[in-house]
Amino acid sequence: MRRKGVILLDGLMALFLISALVMMVLPLAGSWLSALERGRTGTKLSETWLVTMEFMVEKIMKNRHIAAAGVRGNSYDYRDFTARGTEGTYRFFVDREKLKLQLYNDNVQPLTGEYTGPEAYAFLPGRPSLFRQVEGGPVTISFTMHHQMMGMDRDFETSVIPYAEFYKKGEVYE
Repeated sequence: MRRKGVILLDGLMALFLISALVMMVLPLAGSWLSALERGRTGTKLSETWLVTMEFMVEKIMKNRHIAAAGVRGNSYDYRDFTARGTEGTYRFFVDREKLKLQLYNDNVQPLTGEYTGPEAYAFLPGRPSLFRQVEGGPVTISFTMHHQMMGMDRDFETSVIPYAEFYKKGEVYE
């Protein structure tokens, strides 16, 4: 009889130790999962930035016309070839926290996605604006990628000189 009580006591002690161990590990597991989620969100923000910035830089760099005046605002018009081989005007602009591209035929294509909700990634123009350019100088692109649920922001800024501006297209070469 005494043996049964000792085995029961040993079992209860083992259960208590396992429970204590689980209680110590759960906060670590929770913080590990939270860090993993923050890392995934940061990676997604950076991936979105990279694709968006690379596309904008390429199109602005290959702009076929010199800007008449300095650019400042949340939209940028550039000229490029159309599907028919003629030149058309394209426009980058911000609409409802998303970057969009208006094609030469007035169709609008989203560049940063159309998904909305708590998992949405918002595209916010930089301060004071998304595009800035002093006449004849580089075009500065500045924006923030924001994740609403995590409250995470990533700010991005770069500059690019359009070829037409750099080579002074249309002017006499001396």
